[in-house]
Amino acid sequence: MNHGRPNKSEQIHIEQKLWPYFAKMISSSTASRKTGLNINTVKKYYRKFSLQTRMSTSSDFVENSKNTIQQCVIAIDDQLLHLHKLQDKINSDIDRQQSMRHLIPLYKISINLSDKISHLLLQKSNLLLNPTADVKLEQYLKESRALA
Repeated sequence: MNHGRPNKSEQIHIEQKLWPYFAKMISSSTASRKTGLNINTVKKYYRKFSLQTRMSTSSDFVENSKNTIQQCVIAIDDQLLHLHKLQDKINSDIDRQQSMRHLIPLYKISINLSDKISHLLLQKSNLLLNPTADVKLEQYLKESRALA
């Protein structure tokens, strides 16, 4: 196990490892678990990233966050389409079934699919309705100025 300060090349490696987690707003504790880095190390780099983001005049972070949200929404839409197709097929099978013995499992699957669809719709609406990083940063900066 390596103790002490990392050299410049190790620091760059740590930054490259942690940045995707920070950019996607993954908590430091989760990033620590996923990367195997000490939680204090992760917090240190998250503070550094946060400061860089606030000081930066570029909108790279904001654009990356918006792109990530858009990619998630597209992935959810793809899953929703797939689940709706499955549900339509199952409903069609239910309509064709004569035996109650075969209907019960199909109804259970249909109900499960409805739950999954509802869950994905809720996730999608949360992504779309929550403020984006630029709005959150602007709110944070206003609050910081008000406290100063």
